[in-house]
Amino acid sequence: MSREPRQRGNIAPRIVALLVTAIGVGLLTGPWWSSTLPASDRPLVIVLGAIFAGIGAYGAIPDVFPRARTLAFALFLGAFGLACAAIALAQVGPDGTTVIAGLGRTAPGAPMPMWARLVAGFFALLLLGTCGLALWGLVRGVVAGTSPDAD
Repeated sequence: MSREPRQRGNIAPRIVALLVTAIGVGLLTGPWWSSTLPASDRPLVIVLGAIFAGIGAYGAIPDVFPRARTLAFALFLGAFGLACAAIALAQVGPDGTTVIAGLGRTAPGAPMPMWARLVAGFFALLLLGTCGLALWGLVRGVVAGTSPDAD
């Protein structure tokens, strides 16, 4: 029985990734356990939790589980893409506050320039498109029954 030698230095990045995952899960569950979190901040906390949990899980999952890593990375891309889309599509109300998806009102220091909306929109399309392709490839591989290591 031949075993490859264990690689050194692989545990520290995984511990940091687990910490980031724990922070993300804490943020995701924050609206349910925090009695001081205002209702207007709950959507932001949930999206930030999904971003942190996705990238942390991607870093913590070992390379021998490529489908789980793909799913975690797709979660990260989707959450970050939704955050960019919310910024790009934010409306300015008649009182000068910014309304993101009709959920929260923040008073901006200045109106958001059009170039910032374009950049956020570009990244939203890029990240959400990549998320969709990753999920499509994941589902296609599972349905076809192919091994994730097959080249």
